[in-house]
Amino acid sequence: MDKTRVTHIEDGFDFLGFSLRQYNTGQGKKLFIKPSRDSIKKAKNKIKDTFSVMRGRPVKEIIRVLNPIIRGYGQYWKHVVSKKTYSYMDNYIFLKVRKHLKQLHPKKSRKWISQRYFKKPHHGGNNKWILTCPVTNIQLLKISWIKIERHVMVAYKNSPDDPSLREYWEKRDRKVFNSENTLDRMKLARKEGYRCALCKQTLQNGEKVTVRSLEVSTGEFAKLVHVPCIK
Repeated sequence: MDKTRVTHIEDGFDFLGFSLRQYNTGQGKKLFIKPSRDSIKKAKNKIKDTFSVMRGRPVKEIIRVLNPIIRGYGQYWKHVVSKKTYSYMDNYIFLKVRKHLKQLHPKKSRKWISQRYFKKPHHGGNNKWILTCPVTNIQLLKISWIKIERHVMVAYKNSPDDPSLREYWEKRDRKVFNSENTLDRMKLARKEGYRCALCKQTLQNGEKVTVRSLEVSTGEFAKLVHVPCIK
């Protein structure tokens, strides 16, 4: 099948999980980039399949498996127009959670379930419907908690070869790393100053990064390293 076609920007097209289309607004014509329908469908299917596999499992296990999935899609979509998508996905996940809890406790009332499993978010807020494990107190992430951040273009004439701009590029690289990685990797990167534990060069140099257990004077610890640095 021919994957190349010509289309008008007002008709829009999908690319890498995003829908690009020009709209007429009160301020003239504007290009909006949103998560594509196929991308949203894949996210829903992933969550649906997860609940199917985890049917009957304790809430703490559901949260442990779902949080990385929710965070991953949120991080991928956060640079585009995603507010409505975030809200839609939160509602979809909530319906799946409610169904899972009813299957988990078929003889319990809605009031009993809500009092046992739902609390306000630990970080503050009035939403009292956050799934919370009654044993560990960990909570299910809401995708709408992920802050939408517009991609910032490189400032004009800012070259990575300019030694006076070293701080600028290091700050930018750290933002890029955080936007593309999990919370666990972000924590490791911060401990290492966003540098490879082996070569001491910046993690964002275009090489693949992985986690390895390395021996240091105080024991063995997980470290982020460039794949080519591993001997």
